[in-house]
This record gives sequence, structure tokens and C-alpha cells, in this order.
Amino acid sequence: MKKVFRTILVSVGVVLLILLFFSGWMYIATSGEYSVPLTVADDPSIPHINVGDAIFHAETFGSDTNEVVIIIHGGPGNDYRYLLPLEPLSEKYFLVFYDQRGTGLSPRVDKSEHSLEISIKDLYNITQYYAPNRKVNLIGHSWGAMMASGFIAQYPEKVNKAVLAEPGMLSSEQGNKFIENFQIKPDWPALKAMIRIAFESLHLTNTDIQARGDYIFGQIPLLDFEGNPMTRYFCNEDPSTAHMDLWRLSYLSSMTIQGGAIDENGEVHIDLVSGVEKFKDKVLFVVSECNQIIGEEFQLDHIKHFPNAEMVVIEDAGHTMFGEKTEVCLRLIEKYFEEE
Repeated sequence: MKKVFRTILVSVGVVLLILLFFSGWMYIATSGEYSVPLTVADDPSIPHINVGDAIFHAETFGSDTNEVVIIIHGGPGNDYRYLLPLEPLSEKYFLVFYDQRGTGLSPRVDKSEHSLEISIKDLYNITQYYAPNRKVNLIGHSWGAMMASGFIAQYPEKVNKAVLAEPGMLSSEQGNKFIENFQIKPDWPALKAMIRIAFESLHLTNTDIQARGDYIFGQIPLLDFEGNPMTRYFCNEDPSTAHMDLWRLSYLSSMTIQGGAIDENGEVHIDLVSGVEKFKDKVLFVVSECNQIIGEEFQLDHIKHFPNAEMVVIEDAGHTMFGEKTEVCLRLIEKYFEEE
């Protein structure tokens, strides 16, 4: 028995030595300068606003005497940089871009401050900050379109026009369908790349408490592996056609908000449509031709919840249609906003 026990101890020791050697080798092999952008917390010169109990990286464009348009980025956990191609709308409208709580260049917050409910409440507070006595127009993309739908359901009296660009899921039924379609099965090259990225994060020079997680999370979407469902969001299943310029993703925001909608059995529980029937004005759904995950077919199930909705398909575009087909999208949105 002692001999067996000794053999086990020796085997464990050998494995630990191999892992220690491998870790040291990887740490040296990934040496270099890596960084993530600073947030407002570490660089107060970044444009920001204090609203409610939070600080948000935010910018506005255009005259504040014009109709207010709130731009809501995707994720959860992305930032608004990739939506800046919409900035020309500021010739006629007062545009508000903001990084959601704890994302992008907004200061990082505790896990307890990330939830769908808080995100929608933040959106309400921001509309009150910029348009306390006026209705606003909304442009939401992906997760941002989900937020916009939830906002319409809760605060229909605050909304004038709403553009929903490929919301991911608005109901539990659609949520479970999305999960079924979006199965990630990384191959061995992808796993090796993830290990390398994890070691790269150990060399970050400008760190805050969430920097390493954000760095890893920001690198993973760039991985190229067979069966990556992200490729099906874009034309020819080629992510290089996407317009996804971002400052800094938030791992904690993404994982916490998404995890809050999924139970222990992997079932999605979400309702962002109960109440939208109170909003009688037209909602514009913008859909990309190439998106195989949440494209035209998927959005047809979303539209049925709205009493007045129109869907327009952007040809030869993927999920990031505002950056891929900017002029087409700008004309479409302007025409919709100008409707009586």
C-alpha cells in the first residue's frame, strides 16, 4: 500500500513539475507589451457624465435643440466605438453615445451592478439627463436592441421612434432558439490560442481589477477556428468583413448579464416584449442579409410582438451593418425618423 501511495505522490510531483516548467516557459515565450485602454476612473480627461449612481463614458454630437437620439451599443459588454459611423445623423439630430455601466471606457463596477434591469434603468436615467421633458429616438444594435425593446415596454411614453437592429432575443422562446444555434466548440488550435492569450494577460502594464479578464475576452472573438458560430453573423462567413472597432470589452458585464437570464438547466428566461403592445407608433427593424444566426427569419418572430413594425433587409451586409453599409443605413434611418 505504501508503495502504491509513493508511486502516486511521485506521479503527482512529476505532473506538477511539468506544469511549472510549462508555465514558466509560456510566461517567457509571451513576453511583450500588452495593454487595455484606461477607463474614466484612471483617466478623467475621457469625456463622461455622472448619471444616477454611475459614471458613463459618453459623447454627444449635434445641436441639443434638435430631437434627441440615444445610441445603444451591443454586447452585453461591448462599447459604442463601432457605432460611430452613425455620427453623420448629427447634422439633423442630437446624438448621444454612451458606454454602458462597467463597459468600454466607463469605470469598472462590481458584479452586483450588472443586470438587465439595471441596464434599462440606466438607459432611462440617461434619457432623463439629456431629454427630461421630451421624447427620444432610440437606435439599438444587437444587445442594445434588446435593451431598447425592454425600454419601450416599460417607458413607451418616452419614445418617439425606435430602430432595432437585429436584437438577439426578446423572449424565452427566442432565447432558447438562439442558444441552440450558438454553440461554441473550439478545436485544439483555438484552445492553444486561448492559453497563449491567458499568459499574455499576465504581462499587462496598465491594469485595473478587471483588466486581465477584459483583455482575454477581447481577444477570443478574433480567434479563427472551425465551427465558430460568430462567422455565421457575416457575409461569406468571413469575420474580416465585420466593422467591429472597439475600445475595450467587459468580461464581467457580459458573463453576469447573460448568466442572469439562464437557469441551472441551461434554459433562458427573458421577457423584453410584455408591454410593447402599448407603443402604437412604428418600430423599424433593420436586418442584415448575411446573418444566419439572428437574421431575417429570426427577427420575424420578434416583429410579431409589436403592433406596428417594419423590417428592412440590408443587402450584402452582416451583423455590423451600420459600419459595413453606412450610407444605406443612414438614408434608411433618416427617412424613418422624418415620417409623420
